[in-house]
Amino acid sequence: MSRNHSWSCVTEAVENISDLQNAVKEECPTSCYSNLLSPSHSLGDTVPFVLFTSKSKPFVAFGNVGEVDPGPCFSTAFFRVEHICDHCATLSLLIAFDKDRHILDFTDKDSLCDVFRLEKSKYCIEVDLDCFCAIECLNPRLINRNC
Repeated sequence: MSRNHSWSCVTEAVENISDLQNAVKEECPTSCYSNLLSPSHSLGDTVPFVLFTSKSKPFVAFGNVGEVDPGPCFSTAFFRVEHICDHCATLSLLIAFDKDRHILDFTDKDSLCDVFRLEKSKYCIEVDLDCFCAIECLNPRLINRNC
């Protein structure tokens, strides 16, 4: 069976995440989407996720390279979709912390399982979603989670 190259399950998943996040931002607080990420209470406007390469490895990106802005350079495998057009997406990088509030480094020793908290950053990356084989959505409660 040949795969239709105009369709990608990763692209479809990221589009759905984008739709959910955008619906939460709607101006009308009584909208049926206002509590879409959590029926009991709002969890915010971010569905964090991890993308996997064809080699089943998490895709890693870097923020604050060269430490141009205050704060350290960091690597991350966690993203938030900001914009999607066709099969290209703008993803913001989420900074991962362990329970002791240390920034995790996914290019070296740290594991995805060490993550306790994710924080939004101002750094973004443009990606071609057709280059990824899998996506794993994570619990929105990881965003700004308290110790």
